[in-house]
Amino acid sequence: MFQGSVRRLLVAILLFLGGCDPVARHQFLVTFFDDVPVLPPLEQYCSDAEERQVQAAKARAAGREVQQAAAPTNSSHPPYAEKRCNDCHQAEKTSVSGLIKPKSELCFMCHPKILKHAFAHGPAAEGECLGCHLPHEANYPSLLVREPSKLCEKCHSEKRLAAAMHDKIKSASVVCIDCHDPHSGTSRYFLK
Repeated sequence: MFQGSVRRLLVAILLFLGGCDPVARHQFLVTFFDDVPVLPPLEQYCSDAEERQVQAAKARAAGREVQQAAAPTNSSHPPYAEKRCNDCHQAEKTSVSGLIKPKSELCFMCHPKILKHAFAHGPAAEGECLGCHLPHEANYPSLLVREPSKLCEKCHSEKRLAAAMHDKIKSASVVCIDCHDPHSGTSRYFLK
């Protein structure tokens, strides 16, 4: 009985070390165990994952439409929409992430001039694009994770230097990115 418990604990630890990514976990299991079922072909695996993402997006959109007066604008990343997965993902999934470059460098392959000015917004400078953008599809323009009028407040909750002016502008339905470049700028506050 003790030996069975130790064996189960060992298997649990090995599964934990395999990670959450199904491909990485499968590669890990195949390395240590015999008779591990094979994964479906890559095309089917990608289409199944794509279908799950579409269903999840529809469910989220349905929930958001109830809360919002206007339906959000949908946006899609062109390589994703054109099913050019290998523009970002490795065909053979040889790394745990499955990406052709580290996440912090990936977007700069196609968007090298996004940081065109001397002052760079912290997340953009660090390649943390997913803090504001989704990689495949979004319910908001430019693949934003939130509607533009609420995006900046996700991180920026500090008191504004020109609070009265910002309050007046916000009451006129002007959003942050109407005045500030979200990636970089020629001034400290990324004014356009």
